[in-house]
Amino acid sequence: MKREKANKNININQKIVKTSESGKNNISKPTISKKIVLFWIVAITVLTPIAYYPAFNAELTTWDDDRYIETNPYLKDLSAENIKTLFSTETYYMGNYHPLVMISLSIDYAIAGDDGKEGFNPFIFHFVNILLHIFVSILVFYFVLLLFKNVNIAGIAAALFAVHTLHVESVAWVSERKDVLYALFFVASLIFYVKYTDSEKKYFYLISLLLFILSLFSKGQAVSLSVTLFAIDFLRNRKLLSTKVIIEKIPFLILAIVFGLIAVKAQSQSEALSDEDAYNFIQRILIGSFAFSTYILKLILPVNLSAINPYPDILHKTIPAYFSIFLIPTGLVIYLFFKNIKKNKETAFSIAFFIINIILLLQFIPVGSAIYADRYAYIPSIGFFIILALVIVKIGESRSNVKKTLFYASMFYIGILTLLTFNRTKVWNNSFSLWQNTVEESPKAVVAWNNLGNYYENEAKRLAENKEFQESIPIRKKAIECFTNAITTKPDYSSAFYNRGVSYYEYYQISKDSSSIFQSIKDFSNAVLYNKLFDDAYHYRANCKSEIQRFDEAIMDFDIAISIDQKKALFYVNRGICLGKMGKLDKSIEDFNTAEKLEPLNESIYSNRGLAKAFSGKYQEAILDYNRAIELKPDFLTAYYNRAFSEQKLGNFKNAIKDLTFVLQKDSKFTDAYNIRAYCYEILKMKDEACADYSESAKQGNAFAKEKIKIYCK
Repeated sequence: MKREKANKNININQKIVKTSESGKNNISKPTISKKIVLFWIVAITVLTPIAYYPAFNAELTTWDDDRYIETNPYLKDLSAENIKTLFSTETYYMGNYHPLVMISLSIDYAIAGDDGKEGFNPFIFHFVNILLHIFVSILVFYFVLLLFKNVNIAGIAAALFAVHTLHVESVAWVSERKDVLYALFFVASLIFYVKYTDSEKKYFYLISLLLFILSLFSKGQAVSLSVTLFAIDFLRNRKLLSTKVIIEKIPFLILAIVFGLIAVKAQSQSEALSDEDAYNFIQRILIGSFAFSTYILKLILPVNLSAINPYPDILHKTIPAYFSIFLIPTGLVIYLFFKNIKKNKETAFSIAFFIINIILLLQFIPVGSAIYADRYAYIPSIGFFIILALVIVKIGESRSNVKKTLFYASMFYIGILTLLTFNRTKVWNNSFSLWQNTVEESPKAVVAWNNLGNYYENEAKRLAENKEFQESIPIRKKAIECFTNAITTKPDYSSAFYNRGVSYYEYYQISKDSSSIFQSIKDFSNAVLYNKLFDDAYHYRANCKSEIQRFDEAIMDFDIAISIDQKKALFYVNRGICLGKMGKLDKSIEDFNTAEKLEPLNESIYSNRGLAKAFSGKYQEAILDYNRAIELKPDFLTAYYNRAFSEQKLGNFKNAIKDLTFVLQKDSKFTDAYNIRAYCYEILKMKDEACADYSESAKQGNAFAKEKIKIYCK
């Protein structure tokens, strides 16, 4: 009976395997219908862009996209020197060593250009991600076809991979270019390794090794390929402990170790690695079992997905008792693997593929604040989809009466996944839709609350810049509410304290509600309490203290911020402003001089230094600084106004009137500009013009102008 079963498995997969003494496999080449191959490739190529269609019109999000694309210093330079820098093992960005990803994004950046609104046209970034995913899906088809010589197994597995909803995060998120790029080389490397095991041709082995290196240069997660090769050897009936097979793996294993260490170092420098002592060994096993089971569940039914899936109790670091239940499905999968090692190698291989590629991502080595993430299932899912395809095809071949039913059921399932993926991709349309969905699905996702708060704060700032001050207030209150939700869940969340402090400070600028600025100071104090090196928090707290004239305390905070980071020009600018308020004009000018060396193209430095010089009576020098500020920013109204003040002091009233007229043409609500211009007209004996300006200023509620009208404009 055992022998008949074994023969049955071989026939189903349409292959004959003979193992020689050397371990070489002689595999027959069954006839494979080119029409069916074409059908599956066309299906994958057509369905994938349909499933991900919303991404073509999506924006960049505030989840790393801003730092990966908009402010990434490496993207603007495709020179050989910059590329060399990217390949240096000391160059890490966002906690990753991935030079090929940076180069690919840099190429997109060069193509995207400036759309004049967001700074970049995001279409090209999304288009390339989707295109790469299509290529990966086709490679998955070819890989499975090489393994099993069955076009339907390959087609079903690849189609599931192409449209599965769990992959939206890897494809629709621009910053996850890492996934689709490393997977491209990863699967290609496996293909050439299979070709090598089937033919023993050395150049296939060398190509596989080269592609593995390219995959490692794209994402550290590629290290799992070195172990995946053993699973292929197992499926191909190669002698796993033979000297030849072991020697073949040595270069792959060495590379995996080297790049694994680089990845750990990169993560540790970005503080992405979590506190290893937060959970004990038993808790880590429970966490791993929960994540493992969840991946399988989400691969079967990908609903209620979230961009962030936080630990259940990030405050006390406890694990719910029900987590122990997930040891059962985890143990069952492991049991099925061992049960099928001899009885059904195809199933055993597929389970092994899934386990090998997911095990490093089960938080046994804690990375980040998520207990699991959709993107981690990108490559491991191939093993799961192979199992599904094997089951469908084997049942169909053994029971011809249900073959068509199974095929149509498979197509229906693929269609449902396509629809779910289409809807899930919409969530990634912009930052608001992403973070709103995340907090709905994961209310304890503090990062999502923080980022949603940042979205509202940015909207409030935009309204305020357009002088829609009252409209900005309710939006800013929403931002404060979001930051408060994050702090409530994680009371030591320094970034949320900082962001809420900024919101309170900006609210004070509009409302002049003194309680808000004191709350702001309190939040910045909490931010530095939980992060002693939070330079921006010290800097903002200093601004608050300067605002309420606690100048000495403000200078102390500015000094601390500068001691932490001496390269931020803004720190010197605002300390210079504070020193100016204190009347220490020489020291103020020194700070502006330092800031100029750091950022010579920053117009605000020259405008503020000009003001300090003007208050020092150095009006001519001040005008030179204002000229430079206006040269850098031709519509810099504050610089025009301040230059007019200095011109007026020098007696150049016509020049002052010219500058003030420009200011008022751009901003008719600039009350002080009316008063200064009226004064200049008054000196030039142009009473009608002077009174017209005083009248306009008085309409805007200026008390000084009202008195001038009574005295001068009788």
